[in-house]
Amino acid sequence: MSPNVIRLRPQSILAVLVAAAVMLSAAPLWAATPNDVVEERTQAVAAVLAEPDSPERTERLGDTIDESLDFAYLASLALGEHWEQRTEEERAEFLTLLRQLLQHNYEDRLAGHELDEDYTIDYEEARTRGDRAFVESTVRYDERDEEVVYRLYRDDEESEWTIYDLVVDDMSLEETYRDGYVPIIEDHGWQELIDRMEQRLEELG
Repeated sequence: MSPNVIRLRPQSILAVLVAAAVMLSAAPLWAATPNDVVEERTQAVAAVLAEPDSPERTERLGDTIDESLDFAYLASLALGEHWEQRTEEERAEFLTLLRQLLQHNYEDRLAGHELDEDYTIDYEEARTRGDRAFVESTVRYDERDEEVVYRLYRDDEESEWTIYDLVVDDMSLEETYRDGYVPIIEDHGWQELIDRMEQRLEELG
């Protein structure tokens, strides 16, 4: 078996997934603040994941992930020049695999967990720096607290805020992907990364 493409610490995985669920709902119609975006999307995805398991729910979850998280922006930050060198077809293939991997993790670990029953999330007021915003939160579950920071960006003052990263235990998704993916690309090439991601998906079933 080849090594996993990425690995998160077991004690942090539920907090990451609970926090990442924030990304999965449709954007609000008003000029939402960063806190509005984070809290609104938490409620929306919690409703989807509370539904009985079905192919329809899986499809809806995939659609909302695809629509709500800027995977391309995250990939460009994490992979840097390696992303710039990719063709449109290569980028599309990578983003599809990345979405599928995240969806497997979210659905396997978050399905059946009820917001405000199995876990709660408390939010601090957002800190904004130009076109970047940071919302700190505390996820409480199993008598344990986990600090999570949501990173958001917008193109300009007229644009909606979009979540593009999460920080748990001082490690962001951007850093995790950079540390996990870039060495594979540099040592073995782009196709090896794709092959390992595909193998991981097969292992997840």
